[in-house]
Amino acid sequence: MHSFSNAVITDRPTVCVVPRVIKEISTVKEVLGVTSVDDELFAFLEHDVDQVAVYSINDYQLVRHLSVPGLNSHHLNDMTSCVRYKCLYMSDFDNRCIHRYDLRRLAIMQWRVPGSPAGLSVTPSCNLLVTCHEPSKLVELSADSGQCVREITLQSDIVDPRHSVQLTTGEYVVCHGVGSDILHRVCLVGDDGNVTRSYGGQLGSDVGQLNWPSHLAVDKDSQFIFVADYCNDRVVLLCPTLQFVRCFSEKLSNPERLCLHQATQRLFVSQDNASGQFRGDNVVVIQL
Repeated sequence: MHSFSNAVITDRPTVCVVPRVIKEISTVKEVLGVTSVDDELFAFLEHDVDQVAVYSINDYQLVRHLSVPGLNSHHLNDMTSCVRYKCLYMSDFDNRCIHRYDLRRLAIMQWRVPGSPAGLSVTPSCNLLVTCHEPSKLVELSADSGQCVREITLQSDIVDPRHSVQLTTGEYVVCHGVGSDILHRVCLVGDDGNVTRSYGGQLGSDVGQLNWPSHLAVDKDSQFIFVADYCNDRVVLLCPTLQFVRCFSEKLSNPERLCLHQATQRLFVSQDNASGQFRGDNVVVIQL
């Protein structure tokens, strides 16, 4: 399995420093989403009354639990957060809605989505970007009202989109492909939904290939892109034009969701260990 190297020389720490695993947070329950606000890490846990476990970014200790009324973890597909608005977003694909949890007021709202929401991310303008897999499109919702700002129908060969992020250029990065799908890729997409560049193709484990790319994270400064390559047990790093930089596999098993904490340059990787030596997931902390 490949590992990060110093092949690319730049002044950005996410690229020039060899990352290392500094902690594994055991959650026992399955992690359905992981995100951060300020100095706290949030993990959404399946089959738990107090669904959201809150950890300290500084020492990884469990601080408290949050209970989100009206939310069934069986329906949840992803979670993200907004530092500006101090809130959590959770996608409910069965009910075609977003649950917005206000961390300051401890209040929850539901926003309707014109599709089945999968992955969530926050745009550079702090709106919510929803990746819908049925139908295959991107939906941007206003952070203030939850109203739909735009819908982007994705190119027809983007099948089973899992997650997307918007770069500061305005372009979108979309990962797609599960199971026996023909294409497993990360794509740069314009606001017309058409692919301008891609990484990957037929599933595989070599450089230039992916196997079930499930989630993305972007360094806000460099715009480098981290890809959770689920079935290859690794995280792949791509530059903003989707050229391969390196990949990382130390202590990773089925990495499913990513969260990059910008201030500390730590990448939090939740991974699915249900088929491993113990039941439940964990979150691997990688210092970049």
